[in-house]
Amino acid sequence: MGWLALAYAAVLWGISYWVSRRQNGEELGTFYVARRRGNWLWVGYSMVGTALSGLTFISLPGSVRTDGWTYLQVVIGYFIGYLGIAYGLLPLYYRYARASVYEYFRYTLGSWGEKTATCFFLLSRGIGSSLRLFLALWILHYFFPTVPFTLLCAIVLGVILIYTIRSGIAAIIYTDFFQTTVFLASAALTAYYIWKTPLTKCFKVPTVLELSPTSPHFWLKDLLGGALIAFSMTGLDQDQMQKNLSLPTLKEAQKNLLFYATLLLPVNFLFLFLGSSLWAYLDCKDIHIIRSDEAFLRVAQIEGPLLQAFFVWGVVAAALSSADGTLAALTTVTLRNLLPPHYERTRTKNFLLLGWTIIFWLLLWGYTYLPQEGHILGIFLKFSGYTYGPLLGLFLFSRIGSKNASGLRHVPWALPLLLGVSIGVEKVAGLNWGYGTILWIALWSWVGLWIITRVFR
Repeated sequence: MGWLALAYAAVLWGISYWVSRRQNGEELGTFYVARRRGNWLWVGYSMVGTALSGLTFISLPGSVRTDGWTYLQVVIGYFIGYLGIAYGLLPLYYRYARASVYEYFRYTLGSWGEKTATCFFLLSRGIGSSLRLFLALWILHYFFPTVPFTLLCAIVLGVILIYTIRSGIAAIIYTDFFQTTVFLASAALTAYYIWKTPLTKCFKVPTVLELSPTSPHFWLKDLLGGALIAFSMTGLDQDQMQKNLSLPTLKEAQKNLLFYATLLLPVNFLFLFLGSSLWAYLDCKDIHIIRSDEAFLRVAQIEGPLLQAFFVWGVVAAALSSADGTLAALTTVTLRNLLPPHYERTRTKNFLLLGWTIIFWLLLWGYTYLPQEGHILGIFLKFSGYTYGPLLGLFLFSRIGSKNASGLRHVPWALPLLLGVSIGVEKVAGLNWGYGTILWIALWSWVGLWIITRVFR
């Protein structure tokens, strides 16, 4: 399977070289937002690869065993959240932001608010995206057992660095378009292939709508959580919004986002159907696995070279598309929002991109000590509520509450404190908000900032 991965990397390098020749890849404007020359259809489709990545390709099918198709409740919530982004956030970003969405906080909350939002993003996206990448590489490692896992991680990150360092988001729009096509085709071909085996007798009708209010996946919790997760993890996330900022006008950015939101429902349906099919196949063969994230892998191993090829293509696409935009986004916000303006030059950008690549490698090594039970999708969404909740609260404060607040300099210590208090209250009270945790955290952050910035003048 090694030659498949090498051929794939060669295609990505070829795309990057073509883009750099076409757009003068050494310019920071090209790295940041492709000089705002993006096409909304290309950008919207390529965003699917960034949003879904390894979690959808591997963990979402595995989650069907315990959660059924209740994830569709979250996806419908996503669409509501994207409407809020298109008509609530994008106009603000096109007014205030040139390259980073956190420039908005500079105009509304000053440098303290800007740097606090940036730091929460660096923590949230750095850990979240490296966790996505880890899942894909952990599965891919089964096909390269003689290669040490840490070396495999270094090779994959090196590939990303090479095709990202010159043209940044300009190259990523095109490479992610290609990668989205690859892993969607891999999933569809896999589902078609395994249904050649009669699975009807083992196929279980999944739960789609959870009506029990005590369930962590009660439909209202998932719907509301999905809307807020989308609003925060896309609308307040540089990785996703950087592609939107590559479009020349606000109207095209809005069309792009709504097109992307519409695509998510059939795409997630495909992976949920694939998950039910994989579990039906394993049940019919009377095969038991310990970790649900291994379902796709185990079926690919049983069925032989053709399905393994589909699987490897899909995993490689998922691994790269989950990390390339993130590394560009982390570099952009560090350069634009944390460092003084005189550091904003190509040499510093290259140094920061290399530094974030090394940090990702260290995180991937650390994740090898994670527990081996359950599915990582649930861990990721729960973690996202704790990290993007403060960002959502900070945004609410910037819109409703920051006027007449004279203590904005206290925001950097107040927001982490409020996060800790909200988590403590949740644990002591025995609350289980499911994916709605993000709203709980956001409300604590919003109200707490309103009080603190007025008490501490």
